[in-house]
Amino acid sequence: MDSAPYNAHYERPATLALLPDVNGKHVLDAGCGSGFYVEELMKRGARVTGIDASGEMLKHAERRLEAIGAHADLHVSDLSDPLDFLPDESLDGILAPLVLHYLKDWAPTLHEFRRVLKGGGWLVMSTHHPTTEAARFDVPNYFAVELLEDYWSWVGTVHFYRRPLSAITGALTSAGFVIETLAEPLPDETFRAEKPDAYQRILKHPDFLMIRAQKLG
Repeated sequence: MDSAPYNAHYERPATLALLPDVNGKHVLDAGCGSGFYVEELMKRGARVTGIDASGEMLKHAERRLEAIGAHADLHVSDLSDPLDFLPDESLDGILAPLVLHYLKDWAPTLHEFRRVLKGGGWLVMSTHHPTTEAARFDVPNYFAVELLEDYWSWVGTVHFYRRPLSAITGALTSAGFVIETLAEPLPDETFRAEKPDAYQRILKHPDFLMIRAQKLG
């Protein structure tokens, strides 16, 4: 995944560009997977807590951190469940990269995010672009929140939820966040050189949507 163009030269640079200064801050990597963002946050001086529903993925993250002589607090945890191991207002920021679209209902998760964030704390998230997914799957109703099935050659069959832009933004504002930035990024020049046909397609149908939001109050 670290070298796959859609990760290395599209989603990850765009997500990292939305991060504020994290030096000395306590940041939650929600859905940390193999630990790419944990490592990047620690390089920027953050104290990181990482969670993922897969214990096997966390083993990859631990090996990644061991290789650079670093340590983070990693937990097996499903984002549908309460973050009981985190006290109220204990985090400066939360990073949720390409994870929330696996949840049908965002409300409990976003309310937990708000609970554990300090006043003025931030959330940076990335997700599938709602209009592109609606067109790609030729859905009958763009405004529905619906479970989709896809096949990725490097993973197999995957399931995730597509929702309209209004449901994405509405869930955030209802949970007590104000949206500061909503970005539809382009891949970097390396991606453009390696995958020119895909780059041209993305000019018409962007794959990712990035948001930075701040906790109100």
